[in-house]
Amino acid sequence: MAELKLPEEPGDFNPTAAGEYWINKRKIDHTDNTIHSNRKDLAPFLGWCVEHEIERVGDLTEWTIEQYEQYAHARDDWGAVTIKNKLQTLKQFLEFLGEKGAFDGYLHPAVTVPDLDRSQEVNTEKWDKTDALQQIRFMRDSPKWYGTFEHAVIEVAWFTARRVQAISGLDLADYVREPDDDDPADGPYLDFNHRGDQGTRLKNELDSEDPVEISEDVADVLDYHIARERNDKRDENGREPLFTTRQGRASIGKIRGATYIATQPCIRVACPHGENAKKCDFRKRDHASKCPSSRSPHRIRTGSIQWQLDQGIAPEDVSDRVDASVETIRRHYDVPDDRAKMENRRRKYTGVLEDSINDAEESADQTPSQEEDSNEETSEEADSGELDESNEDDGSTPPTV
Repeated sequence: MAELKLPEEPGDFNPTAAGEYWINKRKIDHTDNTIHSNRKDLAPFLGWCVEHEIERVGDLTEWTIEQYEQYAHARDDWGAVTIKNKLQTLKQFLEFLGEKGAFDGYLHPAVTVPDLDRSQEVNTEKWDKTDALQQIRFMRDSPKWYGTFEHAVIEVAWFTARRVQAISGLDLADYVREPDDDDPADGPYLDFNHRGDQGTRLKNELDSEDPVEISEDVADVLDYHIARERNDKRDENGREPLFTTRQGRASIGKIRGATYIATQPCIRVACPHGENAKKCDFRKRDHASKCPSSRSPHRIRTGSIQWQLDQGIAPEDVSDRVDASVETIRRHYDVPDDRAKMENRRRKYTGVLEDSINDAEESADQTPSQEEDSNEETSEEADSGELDESNEDDGSTPPTV
């Protein structure tokens, strides 16, 4: 790509060229996914500038920002979260231009980013665990699907809830089936590593690095896949990827395509949309994402995080497993319904409360004579009207659940 020619003054920048300049600057210290999101979120504003014949960023004013916000809120195809993301990106873009001196002062404070409540921000688009567990169980029992590329990918995606670029970046050596004596792990795991200088980045770079334990069943699928399905190839850096194609490392697009295929319910049941699975175009890899029932890696990640929380795993532990902050986990994923909340409380507290009752019974069984004496004394005191009420309001309260 040719080097972008800078104008004499920053305010003379054409909005589209300024957007490209900002994006290129961010490529230095941001992931490909972040750059993709920034470009997508800023594009409507740059297009709006073209339609309104705004040829210089220096001509932008608080009023033009107000007009764009009105346009954004009036779009029927943008939900609250979409509007927030796009305006947040615009605010960052304008702040960058302000720092370069494109305006007389700063313009980014004029952008009003919506303050959404939790119900609006919660990510409810997910691969539902009921469908997910049935699908995975089916693939484990199917001679046709067991150990295939799609099956192995979906097992790792569901069990670890890691992002698609993290799964694509796994090497064969990152899969540890039998930890050695010096390894504190006592079971199989996948070791996620940031290797940005070799083309496989993690979203939060070194902070994303973590070994994530997997079950023996998931390990069995990986063993089968490696032995019978995996192409013995190296990537352009000489590394041996865990997931490969005939050319080398399986790309992010290849991994994503596998999830679309693996989540289609028609591989195990009749098509819920009334189509003939053998003739449906959505069964073809290039069109699988168009199936209404197929799920993207992000929806798999969302469903898996909710599933892990529903199993009673603490948000702090889920955070380490899936590479997401505890705040993000609580705000966007930890939203079980009332029955799920009850079940989580049952797992956490019912045993403790029951143990308390059992302990009390054991204590009572050990001192029957004292109990009888106490009952006799209480009865006599009650008859004489002298029952001691000193413990009625001692500040103690019963346990609450």
